[in-house]
Amino acid sequence: MVKLKHLRHPLRTVSTAKNFLAARWSMWRFADHGARRFSGDPRYDLQNVTDGFRSRLDDSEGDDELLERICAAYIKAVKQQQFAPRIYKASEWWQQVRQGSLGPVAQALLTRDTSTLRRMYRNLFRDPCSSGLLGVPFGMSKAYFGGTIKDFHRRFYLSHVLYRFDYWKAQTQNRFVLRDLAGPGVGNPFGVLIEGTHINVGAEYAHYCAHRIDSLLGSKAATVAEIGGGFGGMAYYLLRDRPAVTYLDFDVPESIALTSYYLIKAFPNLKFLLYGEGPLTADAISQADVVLQPLFELDAMPTGSVDLTFSSHAMSDISSEAMVEYLRQIDRMTRDFFLYIGKERTNDSISDLFDQRDHSFKLSETRASGWHSQKVSGAGSALGARATILEQVYTRTALGVDLTTASTMARNSSFSRISSNLGSTAAQGSSASLSSNA
Repeated sequence: MVKLKHLRHPLRTVSTAKNFLAARWSMWRFADHGARRFSGDPRYDLQNVTDGFRSRLDDSEGDDELLERICAAYIKAVKQQQFAPRIYKASEWWQQVRQGSLGPVAQALLTRDTSTLRRMYRNLFRDPCSSGLLGVPFGMSKAYFGGTIKDFHRRFYLSHVLYRFDYWKAQTQNRFVLRDLAGPGVGNPFGVLIEGTHINVGAEYAHYCAHRIDSLLGSKAATVAEIGGGFGGMAYYLLRDRPAVTYLDFDVPESIALTSYYLIKAFPNLKFLLYGEGPLTADAISQADVVLQPLFELDAMPTGSVDLTFSSHAMSDISSEAMVEYLRQIDRMTRDFFLYIGKERTNDSISDLFDQRDHSFKLSETRASGWHSQKVSGAGSALGARATILEQVYTRTALGVDLTTASTMARNSSFSRISSNLGSTAAQGSSASLSSNA
């Protein structure tokens, strides 16, 4: 049946159809390659996909107090955000997501409709409340959630997962087993069920990021800040496997609300500080296990208050002006390391900024990341993702310089002079929320 919109936009329809067919062909080739690559591998059982996508929806009652708390923090953040500097406001892309897919959950949060909010959050991973952070596989919800999953889709998804599992094992030097990827069971996650363990979509990347952070910190008690933590996927593994850590996340209000639900449900015995529940002081941070705040609160962070700041892809969609400010805040609040994973172009911009005179962070390590490569991720191949992804560690070199003094020097010198150099390489807009899941 030809729809009216197809008649109105015939060229766009043809282009969409061509892209769809190209994606299908690429997926078929990847699925076929995976079937041959994993032939004889006991993990290559299509039933693992069917079992992994089976609904695990929790329809029990409760959570009223938690949801009220989340709504209160969200309402305060949205109200205050209108007075925040422009660089901390949502990008045009995120505003479109907010007005579209996130409209219902934002409305529920603003009106304290805990009944609707409960229904959405308990279906996390499959409900639009996670739009912009998580999506059903490759945009094909009907193929995976519409009843019986066709073998074509099962072969494609299983190949995608097994390549990523093997890459995860290689990147972590075979230190872990599949059960280490088990999630908290919050929401209604989909993925695969292998060796009796349900492994959520994106778990291997989130676990790798947590492992990478842990390896940089050593054995000491530490404070870790993340910019753009998504729904809390990386944070779950970090908090689970490193109990002495204090974790902070800065993101747009909708993502912080979702992260609050996910992590508080996963760790009910930890002490959480949400926005509006108290000032963001060094004492408040030291007394909390998890601090979840909107992006504009970066400016309120105490100087030298975190050991490591981490971000995965979140800075790829911010303006040049926002990039300068975010790096200034990272330089001011971070004592030891900044770990960033993202597109080569963004990493180049960050490196250029950190190379400026009077700056205290220097690039100490660069690794090529294969998480988005065609070999590791069939999704990347199908969707045409060709960008080079880099993982870079920046280490503070001015250890003898007082952090307050260093921050003031940076603010008054290099940062104020270089923002114009990034205009052609950074995406326009302000802040964007991206999942840590590659």
